[in-house]
Amino acid sequence: MRAIEMLESRVAGARWVPKENLHLTLAFLGRVEDDRVADVSGAVAAAVEGHVDFTVRLGSLGAFPSAKRARVLWAGLDDPTRGLAGVADSVGEALERLGFPREARAFAPHVTLARVKTPGPVLLDLTLQPIAFPVERISLFESRLGRPHAVYNELATFPFRRGS
Repeated sequence: MRAIEMLESRVAGARWVPKENLHLTLAFLGRVEDDRVADVSGAVAAAVEGHVDFTVRLGSLGAFPSAKRARVLWAGLDDPTRGLAGVADSVGEALERLGFPREARAFAPHVTLARVKTPGPVLLDLTLQPIAFPVERISLFESRLGRPHAVYNELATFPFRRGS
């Protein structure tokens, strides 16, 4: 992404997410015991059964908690059909039945681009090209913290039904 390359030169002290690690999180579970992974996988599979594929668009750049005190830089995803929101809700509901607490904040589809070591102001005046892309499946990942970055291991993939 050209926007990432342009931001890299503007934001000092940021740890950039490697391109192969860019992802959207629907639900973060924290530590899950090995003997519960099959239950989690089954719950996610059941949650996506009723969903069909959809399209999202790359949206705007942003920062958490704000551009004036940025700790995380992100690229938003426009979800005009609310496909992502619907899947996140279904997955959250299924996991809640297994005892995993739901996220209290409203779902805001985004991809984390970087984490800033010392929070401070960032200039996010770049415009992302609103590239549209299909969402045809979700995956269950295990993440292992490491240096220089986390390692993600795909445990299962759950395809959506094909839309008309």
